Amino acid sequence: ITVAMILFAFTTLVGNLYYVDQGIFYMRGSVPGKAFKAVYYIIASLLVFLGAGLNAGMLWSIADIAMGAMAIINIPVMFVIGKYAYKALADYEKQRKQGIEPVFKAENIGLEGKTEYWQ
Repeated sequence: ITVAMILFAFTTLVGNLYYVDQGIFYMRGSVPGKAFKAVYYIIASLLVFLGAGLNAGMLWSIADIAMGAMAIINIPVMFVIGKYAYKALADYEKQRKQGIEPVFKAENIGLEGKTEYWQ
């Protein structure tokens, strides 16, 4: 069980580092430089070692604060982009009622711009 937990923790860390890399890439529109990545990886490693030394209660408190911060960011965004989700649902139901296999097309719900992942 210990080996499985260590592997799970390691793969979770690697996955989160990848998510951050991709988020930074998306926000900047370019791949971050090697120096930035090196600094980021050093900070992430220090945080892992810091977390390993804290007691469980403190770690759970920090995790709760981080989840609350993410909720504060994500809840307003859900209201902003939620209209597209409802339009997509209505388009899906309309296609089902017509007896056709539903296909998502961004222009059917008023999305413009770069949506190549959805076409």
